[in-house]
Amino acid sequence: MKKIRIIIFSIILITALIIVYGFYLGTSGMIAKEYLINETALPESFNNFKIGHFADILYDDKDDLEHIKNAVNKINDKKVDLVIFSGGLLKKNHTINEEENNEIISELKKIKSKYGKYYVSGKDDKTNQSYDAIMQASGFISLNDNVDTITSKKNESILLIGFDNNSNLEFTSDKLSGKENMYKISIFHESDFMEEIENYKFNLAFSSNSLNGQINIPIIKKIFLDSDSSNYYSDYYEVNNTKLYISSGIGNRTIDFRLFNKPSVNIYVLKKM
Repeated sequence: MKKIRIIIFSIILITALIIVYGFYLGTSGMIAKEYLINETALPESFNNFKIGHFADILYDDKDDLEHIKNAVNKINDKKVDLVIFSGGLLKKNHTINEEENNEIISELKKIKSKYGKYYVSGKDDKTNQSYDAIMQASGFISLNDNVDTITSKKNESILLIGFDNNSNLEFTSDKLSGKENMYKISIFHESDFMEEIENYKFNLAFSSNSLNGQINIPIIKKIFLDSDSSNYYSDYYEVNNTKLYISSGIGNRTIDFRLFNKPSVNIYVLKKM
């Protein structure tokens, strides 16, 4: 009987510790995940090119402003060349007031980047009228169903192409025409969209929305995945010769709880092979 009581007590204690950790420690202590990406197709003048990528702030109260500040500091500490926000600014159906709007803009404007800051929209961003205005007032350029070219001082270029939620892919072939030999990076919010564009064989793809499984325990993590990020949800995949990196995000979708999955920003260093 004593052994049974000890086992029951141990289970209760472990469960309590996991709950406390998930609610208080798992959602704090933002980290910067650093990836070295070796690429033979990369133009020589982009060797050691550094990209900062963040997503899924999922803002729903003023406490989240501290998370934005931490993300900004993490990115600026790395002195990146390019910044990408792949969507998920506000939590679904959340409306911010003017003060919050201005505070978010004030912080995002502080992000520094040599070659610019770009963003795309997720499905919930599309339903929030504040999103585009906030991002553009913060100095970000929209890549929603659009392309842009980053050109080095040696006149070598890489192509950025972004996809809006529910993108019409008819524009893609037209935008890529004549650019078959360029180094190409694609950006989109919902990670399963990779299935729609895998045949274009981009060199890199950056996405988000899955939070890498908010509770990072096998089987259980899939319960919390969004339906548009249920096939590609871990931090890295190689899909038809495209290297796909997925942000674990900063905020939390359903409950403010994370387990074995710290909020983070991603830092990619491109290395010419």
